[in-house]
Amino acid sequence: MRSLTVYIPGLFGPDISIHPDDLPSLPSLNWMLSKGNHQTLKSSSASYDLCKLFGLTAKEENDLPIAAISRLTDDNQHPEGIWLRADPVHVRADRDGLILIDNNQFTISQHDALALAADINIILKPYELELEVPVPYRWYLRIKDDLKIRTTPVDSIVGRDILPFMPSGDDRINLIQLMNDIQMTLHDSDVNKKREQEKMLPINSLWFWGYGALPKIIDRQWSFIASDEMLAKGLSMIAATPFYDLPDKYSEIKNMDTSYNGLVVINSFQKFSHYHDLEGWLEALMTYEANWFSPLMDALRSREIDQLHIKTDKSAINLDKGSRYKFWKKQKTYTSLSNNIS
Repeated sequence: MRSLTVYIPGLFGPDISIHPDDLPSLPSLNWMLSKGNHQTLKSSSASYDLCKLFGLTAKEENDLPIAAISRLTDDNQHPEGIWLRADPVHVRADRDGLILIDNNQFTISQHDALALAADINIILKPYELELEVPVPYRWYLRIKDDLKIRTTPVDSIVGRDILPFMPSGDDRINLIQLMNDIQMTLHDSDVNKKREQEKMLPINSLWFWGYGALPKIIDRQWSFIASDEMLAKGLSMIAATPFYDLPDKYSEIKNMDTSYNGLVVINSFQKFSHYHDLEGWLEALMTYEANWFSPLMDALRSREIDQLHIKTDKSAINLDKGSRYKFWKKQKTYTSLSNNIS
């Protein structure tokens, strides 16, 4: 059996009304939507959905330990202890509340990230904590004591008011107070003053999430992983699964055996949904129609693939080698399906 699952959060685009005539031609994607069996899904976090694809789930009162998993990717060494992501963000006040903006809307150099972390570490020292900055956009705290907290993944709240999603649990007060202290420090930072002078978004807050220790080896679910998402790389490491950087085209995926169950994770669409970027989304659709959807359709028609599963944050579309013979199925298009599940 040759089976491929393609996970594409944000595929159905930003919540913006668009006339069908304004969509690009998507014959291959529309063919797969027409021939496939559909299941409506509800997702709050692409990060959590990705963990679920690897068989990793958490109890309702606990986080999934995404900080430790991504720390493994950034350091390539087993991160001992309990970890918390402390992602640099910009929070903007408007009529809808305090809106979180992530690094898809700003850039920061490693030099400036380290300078901001040095300012923050001064106030963290009495807590015996130290902010670690292995890469500019992912920062970490190693927690000495086991906290009773529940946090919200940053990808759940991009472009939304942060107040309903603040940490919860018995130890939330200390964590929220620490966030407030850090915001005051960042407000006075020379790095942020310079960024504002240069018309760049200041890094005026950190978002804490993904609390926990690195899981033990998890059961292997996939023959291989190909992705542009670093969390998928970390999950593949603890699942002892071969990982490949996502190629530009489906045809560039190599070394598939005669029997396999592969996972492709495409993270390119999410940012367009978060920021209602219609132009960027339409451009991505055209690129992936040519480089992925069309060759995937051909692979299914030619029986190079026996099963194809397309999963998004809103739906799952399942096809097999017999799907092309389903002439009786009502014609679906990208537009009609998107309207039904928005």
